[in-house]
Amino acid sequence: MSLRLKYLIKPATCLLRNNLQGQREFHRWVAPTLRVLKKKKDSLGPEPPVNRSTFIEWNYNAEIYAFGKRLGEDFDQSALKQALLDESYIKKLAKEQKSVGLEAETNIKSNMDMAEEGETLIQDYINKYLTTTLPYLPNKYIETIQEFLLSTGTLAYVANHIGINDLVLCEDFPPKEETLAVCLKSVIQALALSSGLDRSSLFIRDFIVTQIATKDLSPMCTPDNPLEELSQSLMERGMPPFEPRLISAIGKNSILANYEVGMYCDRQMIGRGCGESIEIAQDMAACDSLWRMWGVTPNKKPFPFDVRLSTNNNFRSKQLSAS
Repeated sequence: MSLRLKYLIKPATCLLRNNLQGQREFHRWVAPTLRVLKKKKDSLGPEPPVNRSTFIEWNYNAEIYAFGKRLGEDFDQSALKQALLDESYIKKLAKEQKSVGLEAETNIKSNMDMAEEGETLIQDYINKYLTTTLPYLPNKYIETIQEFLLSTGTLAYVANHIGINDLVLCEDFPPKEETLAVCLKSVIQALALSSGLDRSSLFIRDFIVTQIATKDLSPMCTPDNPLEELSQSLMERGMPPFEPRLISAIGKNSILANYEVGMYCDRQMIGRGCGESIEIAQDMAACDSLWRMWGVTPNKKPFPFDVRLSTNNNFRSKQLSAS
């Protein structure tokens, strides 16, 4: 290599080395500063929830439109806005208008009427679905499962996870569970008025009925007197009486005693259960027998969510007359 070429390459190499070295450096003040900021943030406590409507780019009409598109539904905008209008917001608005000397508007309607009609739609569909997928389950236990799906906590959970909490117009923020449950019922009614009962039924199936997909239904279907319930169920089916048999007994004279009892009917085992006494094991075996007969065992097959149920023709005629 010539001397001239050596002196031409050396400055470029030094410059490249300096640039790479500068990129690898990390300033010493960054870590202590981040620690101080973290301590100050922890001392202030958790941040309160922020209402999305306070943001600068908030556009309620655009959010209403996007809400329907996220769910894959075509809502009538006026019906959806009314479904998200809580009665507490109307009272708050009237109070503010009265405080500045304005006359309160009386033509604003809340979502209470829509919520009542939406609750009827939910009840009808859930009852049809449960009686179709669980045909052997007695009505009193179907009502118990239906009460769980219609509970305020379940409906509020669904409403919160599909984004209703940011769109509902109410006095409090974050909205109460009761407010979210009412809004979800009214949104279902708004969907039925906008797209028909078929779409609202699919909405109920996809968002509300699916809450029992991973739920163990056996605690909801536990009778107070399992032996009497089992005897009555076998009699209704024309089967012979059951016969409990002791299968195994472990640790009889200890505090960890365990008895396993099997229920037999016509020389066939129909259920089995364990307990710290023979009486408890008999009750558990009777419960297991009933759960198997009703199809609500903890390891049951998944619910078929592709079931097509008949629609309410009365609602269709009512919708056509209203339109």
